[in-house]
Amino acid sequence: MSAPAKATGQAVGVPPVRRWSRAELLLAGLLLVLATAAWMLTALLATPDMQSGILTGAQPMGDSMMNPWPVEAGLFLLTWTVMMAAMMLPSIVPFTVGVSRLMRPREAGRSGTVAMTTAYVLLWAGTGILVYPAWRGLQQIGARPTDVAVRVGAVVLIAAGVYQFTPLKRVCLRRCRSPVFLVMQHGQRATRSRLGAFQAGIQHGSYCLGCCWALIVVLLAAGAMSLAWMGAIAAVVALEKTSKRGETISTALGGVLIAAGVLLLVSPGLLAKLAGRRPPPERRCQSSP
Repeated sequence: MSAPAKATGQAVGVPPVRRWSRAELLLAGLLLVLATAAWMLTALLATPDMQSGILTGAQPMGDSMMNPWPVEAGLFLLTWTVMMAAMMLPSIVPFTVGVSRLMRPREAGRSGTVAMTTAYVLLWAGTGILVYPAWRGLQQIGARPTDVAVRVGAVVLIAAGVYQFTPLKRVCLRRCRSPVFLVMQHGQRATRSRLGAFQAGIQHGSYCLGCCWALIVVLLAAGAMSLAWMGAIAAVVALEKTSKRGETISTALGGVLIAAGVLLLVSPGLLAKLAGRRPPPERRCQSSP
């Protein structure tokens, strides 16, 4: 990393906004428009079961869960794909602009940037195949007594917080922030053909998956397709990827997640109090006269 990059903490190869060309601004605007459309579509597709989690009062499985499992799984995967586009496209805008600038003089050109971005979104969409059974499992845990569900959620928070401190997290975050590293790693394969650019997009998406998977599990526990929790996690992901202090933010978030998890593990009833929910009244057996 060059000295200026060290001084500013900026992701390598990402040009400052004030230096973006008109074409780069249009590219950024297109990605943000697509993300906005995806947010709106997620709100339409997500069922109540998808909007709650074990940390936010998961509801009993509704009518959507009565469908044959292929239908239910198909709806979930469709909604998941749209949701991933909504959450991830804004965070890769600076990176995509940096890649487009590096690739423009080469043979792949703009089509290479499109292929790379498409591959990135498709990789995140593919994670839904693994996420679906995990989501179903958490929904079933949510049907158990509240204390059990909250304690499982607390373990999720602690595990996600610990991951924020691991070397794998740091490596993936640095790779995820650097378009120069991506182009250097894949070299001519990424810049001379759309297929090579597509493969590079899969590789870059893998680094971002390694960076963010624990936060996605937290999202499942909070409410997989709740717009509020989606927005919170998406904002954290964007700050990690684009802020000058991305690694510091990542570490601080790890501490917050661990502290919250330990607190809920010790006192699971605290969550209901903070949410203003009253525990169900106890049923007492009345003796017959």
